[in-house]
Amino acid sequence: MSKRKLLFKKIFCSNECDSEPFLDDGDVSLASFVYNVACEEIREDNDYSDDEPDMDGKDEDTYSILSFDEKVDAAVENFERVVALFKKTKKAKDSFLKSFEQWAPTCKNNIQLLKESAEAIQTDKFNSDIAKVVGGVVAAVGGIVFGISFITPLAVVTVPLAIGGGIASAVGGTVVAGTTGTEIALLKKKLEGARALVQQEMERFFAMTHWFSFPEEVKKALESLLSYNLLKEMAADLKKFFDEVTREANLTVGDFKLRFKEVLKLCMKKMITSSKITYEFGDDVAPVVMTFVFVFCLMKGQNRIVLDCVMITQRLAVGLLSVFDLGVQAGQLIGRLALKGAASAGEALAKFAIMEALVGLGVLIDVVNVVLSSIDLHKRPETEATKKIKEAADKLEKVFSFIESVYNEVKKYKTLARTDVNDWTAVVVSHIPDDAEKEDIKTAVKPHLPEEAWSCIKLKKLPTNGNNWLVKVPTNHSQLLLEQSHLIINEKSCAVTQ
Repeated sequence: MSKRKLLFKKIFCSNECDSEPFLDDGDVSLASFVYNVACEEIREDNDYSDDEPDMDGKDEDTYSILSFDEKVDAAVENFERVVALFKKTKKAKDSFLKSFEQWAPTCKNNIQLLKESAEAIQTDKFNSDIAKVVGGVVAAVGGIVFGISFITPLAVVTVPLAIGGGIASAVGGTVVAGTTGTEIALLKKKLEGARALVQQEMERFFAMTHWFSFPEEVKKALESLLSYNLLKEMAADLKKFFDEVTREANLTVGDFKLRFKEVLKLCMKKMITSSKITYEFGDDVAPVVMTFVFVFCLMKGQNRIVLDCVMITQRLAVGLLSVFDLGVQAGQLIGRLALKGAASAGEALAKFAIMEALVGLGVLIDVVNVVLSSIDLHKRPETEATKKIKEAADKLEKVFSFIESVYNEVKKYKTLARTDVNDWTAVVVSHIPDDAEKEDIKTAVKPHLPEEAWSCIKLKKLPTNGNNWLVKVPTNHSQLLLEQSHLIINEKSCAVTQ
C-alpha cells in the first residue's frame, strides 16, 4: 500500500485512529474520493509524473521522515482543535436559541412597558390632588441590580439614585391618598413584575454572550489551515452547486457526480494556488488537510453552521455601529477592526450589545421607579427622567432587533436530526442494481431533499423479489421526492412509487 493511502487510513479511518475518528464511516468514502482528487491536482500543479514523490528523500524538493511526521502531527493537532470547537459551538448554539426564545417575550413586554410608562405620566389619568408618589427604587450600576429600597408611607425621604446613563436625583416625597391610586397601583404592579424577572434575564443574556465567543475561536482555528476568505469563497461555490442540482428534475447520478467533481476540482485548485496549505504542510500532507477542510468543514451539513456563525458575528459587529453612538473615531476604529476580521472585534461588540441591553433593562426599572417616586405627576412635565425612559425603550428595542436577527440567522441553518422528526413519508424504489450500496441510494435521493434533511434518510430493504427498497424522509420535506417517477442509481433508472 502506498504511503499516501497509509496516511489517509491513519488520519480518517476509524480502525486506524487511536482516538475518535474525524469523519463518520459514511463520510469516509466521500473523503477517499476527495483525497484522490486533491493528490491529482497537486501532481498536475507541480507537473509531477504518475510516480509518487519520495517522502524518504533528503534533497531540497522532498522532506525527511522527521519533517513529514512533524507536518502530520501539526495537521492532526489542528484537526482536533477544529473538531472540538465545532462540538462546543453546537452546544452553545442550542443554548443561545433556547435563551433567546425564553427571553424574547419578556423583553418585548418590557419595551412596551417603557413606552406605556413614558406616555402614562403625561396623561390626564394622573391629574389629581397627588403631590408626590413614592415607590420602590432599584439602585443599578451597569444594568446589574444590587439593591431594593422601599419607602415607608407618609415619610418624607431623600432617595439618591445613580444610573449608568447619567440620571442622579435626590427627591423628597409623601404618599397622599388620591383619585389616581388605582392607576398608580396597577403601574407599580407591572414594574414590580418586570423587576422580578431581571435576574433571570441577566442569566439568559450571559448565555447568549457565551455563544458569540465561539465563532471567533473557530475562525482562528480554521485559519491555522487556510484563509477564512478562501473558505468563504469555496462555501459559496458549493452552495451554488447544490442550489442548481436541487432545482433540476430527474438529474442522473452520473450527471450529479460529474458536476460535483467539477466543483470539487475548482475548490482543490483554489486551495493549491490561493492558500498556504501546500507551503506549510508540503505536497505530501497537503491532500489530507484539503480533504479535511472540504469534507468536514464544507460538506457536513451540521458543521457549516460554524462558518455561518462567523459571518453573523462580523455582520453584528459592523451593524452595531449604526445602533450605538460610539463617536466618529471610535466607530471608524471598530469598523476597521471588524472589516479586517480582527478576532476581538466581533466578540467584543457582540458582548457590548448584550451589556447595553442589560443596562436598558436596568434603566427600564430604575428610571420608571424614579418617576413614580419623584415626579410631580399632576403637572406632567417633560422631565429629563421621562426622556430617559423613551431613550431606554429605543435603545433596548434596537439591541433586541439585532440579537433577534442573529437568532433568525442561526435558526435558519439548523440541520435536522432524526429525533426531531415525528412524521415520515415513505416511497418504494424498485429494481435497484445489485451492486448499489446504501450510499448510492442516498446520493440519488439527496438532490430531491433540502440540504437540512439529508441526514434524515431511512432505508430498508424489502423482502420481495428484486432489489427493492423502502425510503423514508421527513414528511414536511418530501414534496420534491414525491414528484419523481424514477431515480437514477448507478446509471440505472429505478421506479419510484408511493
